Amino acid sequence: MSDKLEYLEAALVAGERELHCLLAGEIEEAEVLAKDRGQLLEMAWRSTDPDGIAQLRDKLLKLKNLQGQLTVEARRLHAELQSDLQRAKQENQRLSGYRTSVRPNPAVRRYLDKAG
Repeated sequence: MSDKLEYLEAALVAGERELHCLLAGEIEEAEVLAKDRGQLLEMAWRSTDPDGIAQLRDKLLKLKNLQGQLTVEARRLHAELQSDLQRAKQENQRLSGYRTSVRPNPAVRRYLDKAG
């Protein structure tokens, strides 16, 4: 197998692991794998081995499809995070409305009036 194919195969494996990490919610690990995948693709691009154009095309198509899946999952996670932040903001506004009505008001005065 040529160097390009090996790099592309390794990038494909890294991309699949990245997708599994995104699905599991392991964002930091997915970020590391995305960087590794990018480096592997750069190495494949710079490699000067002119073998197997059809194999290269197949690997690149698989990588393109995997990139589409990663993009869809990342957008889903982004939308989920955005809705969570919006819900937290609304909850904070709702709870801050109670702040003025629930101030502690002692039933008995703290200091007694000696004259009364």
